[in-house]
Amino acid sequence: MTQTVYTNYWISRIGDVRKQHGSYKSEEEAIEGIKAWWELHKEKYPNAEHKRTNSGALEIIYHDENSFYRIEKRVIDGKLPSKSYSLRKPGEIESARSRLLLDKELCVFDELAEPFRDRLITAMGDSKKARSFIYDREGRPVKEIV
Repeated sequence: MTQTVYTNYWISRIGDVRKQHGSYKSEEEAIEGIKAWWELHKEKYPNAEHKRTNSGALEIIYHDENSFYRIEKRVIDGKLPSKSYSLRKPGEIESARSRLLLDKELCVFDELAEPFRDRLITAMGDSKKARSFIYDREGRPVKEIV
């Protein structure tokens, strides 16, 4: 089964960096994912400029011309990742904390307040991906769990 999705990329012209953030059912959801990421990082870009490229991609220039978000329409096989999750039990959380050697300032996804968890899933478009990071208490990703 194929379907059309809209994928967010953060692009920096400095160092030619391109990072995929998530894929969504609609371009509007992809834009909401970008806004959720900004919200988590306590960033505001009220003057962000939306530009449509000749290829049909939407670029969101938010600070300067060197870094921007690009939403590309593409066709994938299969389904989008799931956004639903269930919380781990307290013993599982403590086990994960111990295994990862986390101090008081860091936490796993399940320890975050619900608004942070919801914003992370909106920003990443994938509950599995959201679980694959260590976070600070404000819901900002610190390090990917390998």
